[in-house]
Amino acid sequence: MSSFAGRMKEYPNMSLDRFDRENLHARAYFLSHCHKDHMKGLKGPLLKRKLKFSLTVKLYCSFVPRAQGTVLYTGDFRLAKGDASRIELLHSGSRVKDIKSVYLDSTFYDPRFYQIPSRETCLHAIRGLVQDCVCVSVYHTVWLNCKAAYGYEYLFTNLGDEFHTQIHVKSLDMFKKMPEILSHVTTDRATQIHACRHPKVTLLHAPFLLETPNQRTQRTKVIIRTGASSYRACFSFHSSYSEIKDFLSYLQPINIYPSVIPIGRTHADVTELLKSMCRDVSSSAVIYRPLGTLKRTQTRAAHPRCGLCRLAV
Repeated sequence: MSSFAGRMKEYPNMSLDRFDRENLHARAYFLSHCHKDHMKGLKGPLLKRKLKFSLTVKLYCSFVPRAQGTVLYTGDFRLAKGDASRIELLHSGSRVKDIKSVYLDSTFYDPRFYQIPSRETCLHAIRGLVQDCVCVSVYHTVWLNCKAAYGYEYLFTNLGDEFHTQIHVKSLDMFKKMPEILSHVTTDRATQIHACRHPKVTLLHAPFLLETPNQRTQRTKVIIRTGASSYRACFSFHSSYSEIKDFLSYLQPINIYPSVIPIGRTHADVTELLKSMCRDVSSSAVIYRPLGTLKRTQTRAAHPRCGLCRLAV
């Protein structure tokens, strides 16, 4: 759950993923993605009025470098180790951009959450479970208990392709502008895989399964059984502790600000943990040469009425 108040130190006239309270005075608004904890105040009457009648105040879904330095706001993100080097927008030519500050999705920035199964690993496990269920008969169905409206498109498209079917959803409205997803979803209840709010099923919210530091060399269970025909899948929208460290080591920003406080931690705890990942700017010192002029060296870091299987993801 995001605890980010909406403002960045470098650009106080902008608000990101927060649209209430003092953010109503912002001159520009940015929405990173459509999850409720990032949309507080977005439908409020004051913001609607401001956006409707102002010629200069705008709502954007992107961000650009400005005069006070390049700042990165991650929103919710899941990035595998090594993926940062393949993101073009993090680079300027062959160099990693000089990023002053990162406003970080620190949901799992805690050694207790050192490793989380990758999306590919989770997909493979879910695919096997769906296969076991739908192959029994055409009357056996799988219900994917998705906790958010957006973010499961990767799962829908891959399951659709694998089983040559469409995923049943309540409405197609949110997918109409996403043609690559729209072909994988349907409102026809005849399909065997559902991601709707099933009227005859109790929603299950089993505890999220993670591993502790002394289990780093063990494999985390990707699927756990929570009932006679219900399961919990470890499908995370957030990067693990080790993935975040890899990401920050590549970027080497000067400042890192946590946007989420991990369960059981305080803001001070996570801030202290992040200090070691910040770039040491003291290395940009003045160098004196006996027979030359004063020069400064700047270091840039290189950087899931007969059979129903319920699956909470």
